[in-house]
Amino acid sequence: MDQGSFLDAIIWFVMLTLLFYLNREMEIMRLISEIERYLRLYRATRDKALNTTLSEFKSVLARHGEHGVDIKRLEERVKSLIELVFIEPVSLDPYGIIAKLKHLLRSSEKTLRDEVSRMLPPATEVEVENLLNLVSATQVLNMIYKTVDHIYRIGRKFRSYWILMQLSALLPFITEEVRALEGAIDAFTKGLPIGDSVGAIVAAKLLYDHGATEKVLEPVENTVVGELSLDGREVVIVKAKGPGGTTGRLDDAIRWVFDRYRGDINAIITVDAALKLESEESGAISEGFGVAMGGIGVERFNIEKLATEYGVPLYAVLVKMSEEEALSVIDEKLFNSAEKAVDIVKRIITERIAPGGRVLVVGVGNTIGVTP
Repeated sequence: MDQGSFLDAIIWFVMLTLLFYLNREMEIMRLISEIERYLRLYRATRDKALNTTLSEFKSVLARHGEHGVDIKRLEERVKSLIELVFIEPVSLDPYGIIAKLKHLLRSSEKTLRDEVSRMLPPATEVEVENLLNLVSATQVLNMIYKTVDHIYRIGRKFRSYWILMQLSALLPFITEEVRALEGAIDAFTKGLPIGDSVGAIVAAKLLYDHGATEKVLEPVENTVVGELSLDGREVVIVKAKGPGGTTGRLDDAIRWVFDRYRGDINAIITVDAALKLESEESGAISEGFGVAMGGIGVERFNIEKLATEYGVPLYAVLVKMSEEEALSVIDEKLFNSAEKAVDIVKRIITERIAPGGRVLVVGVGNTIGVTP
C-alpha cells in the first residue's frame, strides 16, 4: 500500500468514527427531547391533580360552613399526604407474607382515613372516601412523574443511550396510565361510577332487581352483604359499600358468609373489570375460572385459600376495557355490558347450581357512586 492509499484509509476511518459518534449524539438528543416532552405532560397532569385535590378539600369545608380552618396548614398537610410511601414487608422468608401485607394495607388505609377525618371534621363518610381516592390517584401520578424524571436524569447525566432508549420504549404504556388517572380525578371529584365499578354495578343491580336492598347488612367495614332468591337458588351478594369510593374488605366479608352458613356454599362467582388487549373491543365479556380481582393480591389469595379449604368452585365474569376506561366515568357501552353481565351471572347460577343450592356472587371493584 502506497503512502497516499494509507492516508486515505486513515481519513475514512476517522470520518466513519466521527459519523458514528455524531449519529449517537444526535440520537441521544432526540431521545432527550422526546422524554422531556412526556415529562412536561406528566408534571402538568400531576400538578392539575394536586390542585384539584386541594380544591376539593376546600370545597368540602365550604359546603359545611367551616371558615375557621387554617387553609395554608391544610394545604401543607395534603401535600405531605401525597408524598406518603408504602414500604412492603420483608419477603426473605415468604411464610406469612400475605398476613403482613394485609396488616400494613389495613393500617395505612385506617390511618389515612382518620387523618382526612381530622383535617375535615364535618365531612361525611362518602366525602372522606372520595377524598381518599383523590389523594391515592395524585400519589400515583406524583410517583410516576418522579420515577420517570429520575431515570431520565440518570440517562442524561451519563449520556447513556441504552437507558434513554429503554425509557422511551416504555413511555406509551406509562402515558396510558397517566391519562387513566387523569380521568379518575374527574370521576372521584364528581362522585360518579367509573369503569372499574362494573362489578359493583352488577351486584347492586341483582339486589335492586329482586328487592333485596332493604335487608343488606354491613358485617365488615365498608362491605355489604345481601340475600335474594333466584329460580330456587339462594344467592348471597357481596360488594363494597357505596356510594363512597371504596373497594371494601371482600375477603373478610366472604369469610363472614362462610362462617354464617358453616361453609354451605356451592360456588363463588366474582365479577370484575379486566384490561383488554388492543385487538379486543371495549365491553366484551369473558367467562373464566378463578377469582376475578386485581390489586396487590392479598384479598384474592385469602378468597382462593377459603374456597380451596371448603372445595368450592370459583367462577369469574370479566368485562373488558382499557386502563383509561377503567378509571374514567363509566360510558354507555360499559354500562350496557354490566347489564349483560347480570344475565350471564344468572345463567351461570341456573346452569351450574342445582335447585336448593347456595351461591355467593361478589361484585369486585370501586363502588363510587353505586349504592347500596
